[in-house]
Amino acid sequence: MILSSIIGGASAAMGLASGVKGMFDAQRSARKQRKLLNEAKASESAWYKRNYYGDYMNSSMARAALKRVEKTLHARSKQNRGYSAVNGATPELELARNRQSVEQLGNVATGLAAQDSANKSRIDAIHQQNMSSLRNNQLQDLRMQEQSGVQASEQGFDLLNNALLGVNWGKEK
Repeated sequence: MILSSIIGGASAAMGLASGVKGMFDAQRSARKQRKLLNEAKASESAWYKRNYYGDYMNSSMARAALKRVEKTLHARSKQNRGYSAVNGATPELELARNRQSVEQLGNVATGLAAQDSANKSRIDAIHQQNMSSLRNNQLQDLRMQEQSGVQASEQGFDLLNNALLGVNWGKEK
């Protein structure tokens, strides 16, 4: 009888120690998860700000496109001046040709602005998707923590109940 009481008490003590250790391990794991989640959110936010609010017109691609148009317009202007000197073109013709060049530059700038707008829309969609994924992961973790907490409390109560049932209340020798 004494042996069963000792075994019951040892079982209860081991269950209690195991539960306490599990609780501390779960807290440590939860802190690490929160830290990783916060780092992921900060990283996503930095990526979004860097890409969404970046100066697209100052990007290497936009500068290269504008430089190509500028060189083309410069070469065409030089050709037009030479053509005008040889053929004696009227000032109106030169103005019309210059207007065409300015329109081409405007078209390139408009195209780059449209690409910037499309790029921002794409970046915003990616950001929304990433934030939704982070929220879903966090929600799933919270559900798992809730289930784990319920299971741990049930197991703790079961151990306590078993330990109490194992003791011969009032029948000790």
